[in-house]
Amino acid sequence: MTRLEPSFSSTRPEAPPPASPTNFPETFCTYLAKQFIARQGFEMARVPEAERLYDACEIVLARSDGYTFCILAMVDREARPGAAFTIGVGELEQIGEACLKYAGKINRSQMPVSIGIIEVGPGSPEQPRRLEAFRRSGLLAKVVPFAMTVDTVTGAVWSNGGGWFSKGLYHSFVEGLLTSPRETVDMAPPVVATASFGFPILTTAILAVLCAVFAAEIAFGIGPWTNLLEPTIPTLVAFGGLSRRLVLQSGEWYRLLSAPFLHVDAGHLALNGIALFMAGRALEGLIGRAWFGAIYAFGALTGSLLSLMISPALVVAVGASGAIMGLFAAALVISMHFPPGAIRMGLQMNAAYILIPSLLPLSDALKGHEVDYGAHFGGAIGGVLVGLVILVIWSRTEALPKFRRAAATIAIAATVALIYPAIFIVRGYEAIAFTAQLIPHDKLPESDVEMRARMTELIEQFPRDPRPRFLRAMDFLNANDLAGAELEARAGLAEENSWRTSLSPLLGYGLRVVLAIAVNRDRRHEALQIARSACAAKDGPLRKALDDNKLCI
Repeated sequence: MTRLEPSFSSTRPEAPPPASPTNFPETFCTYLAKQFIARQGFEMARVPEAERLYDACEIVLARSDGYTFCILAMVDREARPGAAFTIGVGELEQIGEACLKYAGKINRSQMPVSIGIIEVGPGSPEQPRRLEAFRRSGLLAKVVPFAMTVDTVTGAVWSNGGGWFSKGLYHSFVEGLLTSPRETVDMAPPVVATASFGFPILTTAILAVLCAVFAAEIAFGIGPWTNLLEPTIPTLVAFGGLSRRLVLQSGEWYRLLSAPFLHVDAGHLALNGIALFMAGRALEGLIGRAWFGAIYAFGALTGSLLSLMISPALVVAVGASGAIMGLFAAALVISMHFPPGAIRMGLQMNAAYILIPSLLPLSDALKGHEVDYGAHFGGAIGGVLVGLVILVIWSRTEALPKFRRAAATIAIAATVALIYPAIFIVRGYEAIAFTAQLIPHDKLPESDVEMRARMTELIEQFPRDPRPRFLRAMDFLNANDLAGAELEARAGLAEENSWRTSLSPLLGYGLRVVLAIAVNRDRRHEALQIARSACAAKDGPLRKALDDNKLCI
């Protein structure tokens, strides 16, 4: 993106000074020009490449915001009855092409130049027919002419740039001025206090945290990472990934806060990191770190909430995209705090550059992974809400929005709240990590008969899974090999704290029954202690085995 600061001063010493609204009687054309200067960011400027326009029109205005360049050529039919714009379409396009150097570029793509022709005064039937041809010649054309007539007698406004959703550029603005009482216009451009653009410290800190968390995913992940530093699904679950089943059924609400700090692979982190830096560079200095942090936190939360509502139950969602969408959506809203110009256009262009592809379900950005549009839209909604609050409370005389202390409280509260999920993640990490050591569902035998047939093989491959050990302990007990039964039962119960939440509680009950019976012959007191919890069952074959051995007394 190239930002240009064109010089509008004429290079021809003999050129007359630019026409000024103050040089004419107070016609509506003059009044309209003043309003364009005061409210739309235009200025009286001499554009050397557009010298022909100054000869053909009473007033010529120009506006450059670093991205776009627009010229308004105004013909005053009140000051000069019957006057008409006399430059042809071809010559006007040549003027526009010569002015392209004043427009910016985005991704090396040249932004267009707009040239508007406005005839102001008593109208005539031939105007629309004559001016209709002044329109864009093609979709990719870089010169965009448009025309408008303002009939001060009938109060009608005609423009040739309208479509299905709009009457045309500035049509509504001019129409509103024509039908409203005239006001005294101060042509001095509005002054808005702005904070100095410093280094985005908070943005950099958030980036550092995201990178540190991702490094932890790789270093302490469950199972080997694959492809482009891609942690396993159990790793994302262990670190607090968002899952509807885990949140709604298991009550693990902390995942709403932890999931926005996780990423599915290095590419995912890189994309979000670049977008976050773009948002921080444009926004943090304008609104301050307190409000920037509040928007980030609120966008992360609303993104997680909408993702939770619309994502499938078994999907594990992660990523900072909701918070980042919140920042760009807020920037789009906050841009309206600034008058037309470089700051407003810069915020809008940066926001559109990220929001449009992120909110349109065109294609997945990450191969092999679905884009979480719930988080994207949820974060954007949160950003719009906070942006509207800022827009209401932010006076143009203050460099930063009000209530920064309240915003800082929100951001700090969100940071402190991360301690809560961190505690649960640390506590549950071992249990979730243990599940990776169990027999996968696709390799789990469908019956006890098949389990027994593959028992030795499964114990060798998955020595920490207690299910095949329980069947082996039962076989040893039936064969009166009490030592073997005790050994397998103790091995199965050794890590019960790790598998208790993942496997059926009946498994622990069965292993205790086998162990109690195995040690009953030589260690009666120990057997009674082991059998105590298992004796809570009222019936079933295992309870019958306890009763037969007189272990429930």
